[in-house]
Amino acid sequence: MKDISIRYLGGSGFLVWYDETGFLFDASSTGADDQMMPDEETLRAFDRLYVFASHHHEHHFDPELYSIVPENTRFFLGFDIPESYEGIHMQPGDEVSVDNMTVTAYDSTDEGVSFLISISGITLFHAGNLNLWHWRDESTIVEIEAAERDFYRCLEPLIQKKTVIDIAFFPVDPRQGRMHDAGANYFLMNLKPRILIPMHFQGRGDVVRRFAINNENTATKVIALSETGEQVTVSIPETEETAPDQKLLDFLRDHPAPEDAVSEEAETPENSEKSEEPDSSASDAD
Repeated sequence: MKDISIRYLGGSGFLVWYDETGFLFDASSTGADDQMMPDEETLRAFDRLYVFASHHHEHHFDPELYSIVPENTRFFLGFDIPESYEGIHMQPGDEVSVDNMTVTAYDSTDEGVSFLISISGITLFHAGNLNLWHWRDESTIVEIEAAERDFYRCLEPLIQKKTVIDIAFFPVDPRQGRMHDAGANYFLMNLKPRILIPMHFQGRGDVVRRFAINNENTATKVIALSETGEQVTVSIPETEETAPDQKLLDFLRDHPAPEDAVSEEAETPENSEKSEEPDSSASDAD
């Protein structure tokens, strides 16, 4: 198993890490629900740090980050964040490979993009503001149907890819009123991530705790990090890529044991000579 630690930073912000590699998602010190930034000492302790900002809203993207991260930090930014900010600006459908990591940008039903990250056999998905924004208590039927079509359209490429997602971060926003978790439920049913962590819940910890109780199933464990700064460590099943001794696995894959391999004691000249000696006990049996 590979242990991955996750710290909730409020809003849609998370710090995720394993070994000496860190991933920072939609971190900001601005927001309605006590959002926070990791301290500089924490961020500079990573050998590698990757920062993701799904779109330009101030509670998802904070320029202060550039002053507190290590020099070798890589930034992945939604296309609507001004080009003056350093990083790889991504449109829906873009895919880039950096180091041993692949990042794919998917569409959003609001601003910017959502991110799918694959690295060392681990797959993370951060939805950004991708959600079924239906506002059932306020919208007309026509508006609700249009919101549903838009949401299904954005998710369809991800569903068709059939990627196994290890950890997903997805909005559950109680401001939507009735059926505020419809988008997250659809995501659960169709993508079946191993772990889902709700976000963007406007400081309503009771909402995500209830969501976790009601929606955990055999395919997905739902973890409610309901307080800013709350942290959890989860274990992801190891594959050939996540196992610790990759060199050994590579060798075994590239050099399979021959089908006629001797499983017992190897034959030696001494053993061979013994086998050629007549069996006196057998001759006496007559």
